[in-house]
Amino acid sequence: MTNFFESELFEPIDLCSCFEPIFDPPPEQEAAWNFSEPEPTLENTSFYATDPDGTEYFYCGGTRIKIREHFTPRGKEMEHLVEDAIQFAARLA
Repeated sequence: MTNFFESELFEPIDLCSCFEPIFDPPPEQEAAWNFSEPEPTLENTSFYATDPDGTEYFYCGGTRIKIREHFTPRGKEMEHLVEDAIQFAARLA
C-alpha cells in the first residue's frame, strides 16, 4: 500500500496551471505595463555638455560630437548648425 506522498509523486503535473494569473491586475498596474516610450526626436535625445577642462560636446542618442568651432553671433545658432549636420549625415546613410 502506498502512502499519500508516494501517490502524489506519480501524478502528472500541469505546469501551465502554475503560471496562470489568479486574478486580474488593478487598472493602474495595467496602465504602467502598457506605457510606451515617446518617439525619439532631437528635442528629447540631444543635449550639450561641457567637460571640466572646458571642452564642449553635443550628444544625440549614443553619438558624441566634439565642438571645436564657434561662429559669429550674426550667423546661425550652434544648435541649428549641429542639427543640420546630423540630418545631412543621416540622409547619406
